[in-house]
Amino acid sequence: MPEQPEKNTSGNEMRSAAIVALLVVIGLCVLFLLIALPLRAFQRHAAPEAAVITPAPSPTATPTPSPTPYVPSVLTFDESADNPLPAQDSRLPLGRGFKLRGSVQSNYPLTSVSLRITCAYSEDPRYPYVQSVSFDPHKAVYFYPLDDALTQEGVSLDSLTQFSTLGVGIHTLKLYATSTGHPEPQKIFETRFYVLSDNWNTIKKSDFSNSSYETALAFFKEKDAFLYRYQWVDARYTVAEPEWENAYIITYNCLPGREPWRIHKTALPFYQTASYYLNNVHVRVSGTSGDSGVLLLRDLIDTYNGSYCSRFTSSQKYISHHAFGTATDLNGGMGANDMQKENIELVRNEVRDKLVYNGIKSENGVSYYDYTYLGDSLIWVFQSIPETVINYILYELAFYRAGFQWGHYYVSTSDAMHFTLTDNIRISHDGNDGLRKVFDYIETYAPAE
Repeated sequence: MPEQPEKNTSGNEMRSAAIVALLVVIGLCVLFLLIALPLRAFQRHAAPEAAVITPAPSPTATPTPSPTPYVPSVLTFDESADNPLPAQDSRLPLGRGFKLRGSVQSNYPLTSVSLRITCAYSEDPRYPYVQSVSFDPHKAVYFYPLDDALTQEGVSLDSLTQFSTLGVGIHTLKLYATSTGHPEPQKIFETRFYVLSDNWNTIKKSDFSNSSYETALAFFKEKDAFLYRYQWVDARYTVAEPEWENAYIITYNCLPGREPWRIHKTALPFYQTASYYLNNVHVRVSGTSGDSGVLLLRDLIDTYNGSYCSRFTSSQKYISHHAFGTATDLNGGMGANDMQKENIELVRNEVRDKLVYNGIKSENGVSYYDYTYLGDSLIWVFQSIPETVINYILYELAFYRAGFQWGHYYVSTSDAMHFTLTDNIRISHDGNDGLRKVFDYIETYAPAE
């Protein structure tokens, strides 16, 4: 009997263990539900949010056509093979007409075609001679013959242009056109031609002043080299016979990188010498106007005012030596160089009394002619040098050494811009009335063999 209670205790323990296991299973199930159900709910809510952050299709997603590439404007002129415009340096008889032929072409609708004619050295009010025709851009005119009257004016450019009204002289003709693609006038053609009459004059001995005929004859040796035929253009200006000009007038590059000079071929050796000095001689001017530093002579040339020009002097009575290509004007914009009687004393006093020559000096291996200016000309200066003495220095150190005379030494006036080979200028640079200060030079020009 004593073994019965032990059996009951063992059964109770087994029931307790089963209950605990069941409770654990139930707890795990509850825990699963507590985790799984919220997670599924979160996933259901999170899906729409993912859709919101996905970029929606752009309303401008439809492809936009590329812009049409820009086509540059092209304006051209085609001359007529049967009736070309005046050839370069051709001659037209005075008072005669001329057919205006050829065609203007454009890749945009034309809006205008115009002609402009100028005459060298003429101040006649007929110049510039300008004629023009226009077109309605909506009519899309791409091709225009110059003799076609289908313009807004109802006339052709040919009928408007009257060559018979042009005067004697050297003329330059330019054609321009505009289009919807090029609204600013564009030059499409240019030529130069003479208009000449049958009446010629010839330069003669009586056209020379101050006995300069003998000086010119001694220089040229032969009359045909300077006594040429001419016709009057306007005021004192003339046009030389083209054959003479082509035979004797040449172009010379006196200063590198600047406008070429037109001179007489007989004068070339003299200009070559002057060019050498202008491009190789150094100078310095210091004083009350400051200090120029060491400069080449060519640096003192502000403006080139011309060499050859077929004309008489302002009196229209005597021939200018520019008409032979033996004279050159420099720095014409400087007041001291104007042809004025009062400039005789101005230049003389400035150079003689206020410009001191100190001799030859050297700086950084460069030798130069050294001057000091003691005057009070403080306003009108170029390169820190008073304009009253600049052309004197150019003459002293270049043109005098090359055989030129100086227009400042005219008796009745001063023309300090004027450097000449054939004028008969009576005052000598190294005489009693001359202003020469430099007598020793450090450069020597040797002509090429």
